[in-house]
Formats: sequence, C-alpha cells, structure tokens
Amino acid sequence: MGKISKLPAFIITLLFLASCGTTVSTRVYVERMQGETESSTQLRAYVGDLVFSKYDYQERYEGRMNVSFEAKGFKFSGNDLLYKKTLLNGHEGGCSSDPISAGPGLFTPGTSLNYHCIYDSDANGMIDIAWVPMFGGTFYTQDGTMLPAWVSSSETTGTKKELIYQGMDGNTLRLRYREFFRDIVRPSYDQTVEYNLDNSKEISFRGLSISVIEADNQYLIYSINSGTLEL
Repeated sequence: MGKISKLPAFIITLLFLASCGTTVSTRVYVERMQGETESSTQLRAYVGDLVFSKYDYQERYEGRMNVSFEAKGFKFSGNDLLYKKTLLNGHEGGCSSDPISAGPGLFTPGTSLNYHCIYDSDANGMIDIAWVPMFGGTFYTQDGTMLPAWVSSSETTGTKKELIYQGMDGNTLRLRYREFFRDIVRPSYDQTVEYNLDNSKEISFRGLSISVIEADNQYLIYSINSGTLEL
C-alpha cells in the first residue's frame, strides 16, 4: 500500500477558504484634474497666492487608519495602516500592503498578512466589509470604523504650471514661477521673475499677458489680458 501524506490542518483550512473565494473587482480611484485660471475683469492675489495656474493631472488619494475585524472567527488588526483609495465592486474603500496582524486561531499570534482591502458597501461613511484575498472571500465587519480622510497621494502624476505673487520691492513686482512634471508635489523647475512697474504695468511671461491694476506687499489686483502657460 502506498504511503498516504497528511497535510497540516492549517494548510487544509487555507485550501478550503480559497475554494470558497469571492471575486472582488478593484480599481484605484483616480480623478482627472484639468483647468486654468479664468480671465476676469479683475482678480486679487495675496502674497503667496496663485496669480495664474494651468494643470492637467491624475489625482490619486491615500489615508491612514486603524482597523480591527474578524474573518471566519479569526481576528485581524493593525494600527496606522496606509490605504490607497480604491473602488471595490464600485464602492468606496481602500487597499493596503501594510502588515496586518492575524490571530489567534488559525495563525500563531503576531503572524502578519499584507495585502487586504476594506470598503463601505452602503455609502454611510463607515467600513462594513473587509476583503482578505489570502482567505479568498469578503467578510462583514461591524466595528463602526470610519473611512479615512483621503489626502493627495505621492503617486499623483501629471503637469502643472503656476505663477505666485511674491510682493513688491520698491516699485519692482516679484512673481515665482514653478513647473511640475509627473510629480506635482515637488517642482521640477522653479524661478523668480521681476518686473519694474515704472517701465510698464503691462507684464508678460511665456506668452501670458497681465495688466497690473494695484500692487503692494499685501496683495496684487490684476487682470489677465491674453495668453496662457502651455503645458
């Protein structure tokens, strides 16, 4: 008679859980941001404010939160986990690759799993479903945890160009010009430009024409005559 091999109990359990898998569609939430400062009869920019901006980028979001839930009698928990905003079966949620502790029960206490997702299936702002692909299913959780406050992610990519008001030095007006390419958090190009208003109150920069109506070290009142900052 041939030798019969026995699988460890926890492997058999994992195989059973995987066989009961639930398909979850995931799509990283991306928001297309596109536009430029509109021409107006009169605009105001305080020192540090944008005078003109043109942008076209793909905004992605992330957020941190603590989680705790149960799946098939096993407890999962983690603190300050980073989630990428994701649509799961069309519902708002997030997925994380940060370690999440699993146990006791199937796993030795302290064992960590990585990729998992959480989402809000009834749009009330609270997590009610967790998805652990290793367990092959989705699991209801009723811990009342709110979705994280989403902020712009470092994975946001695109192009942005902007002029910022820097104030006056005597009768010299200062603007800061910044370009962002791919990474829209850290500028790839940055320069300061100056204009002597004794010469003219009509200033131009890279095809953008601006009329200065009033300027001091608090604010600039201006209008955009024509042109744009080409991306």
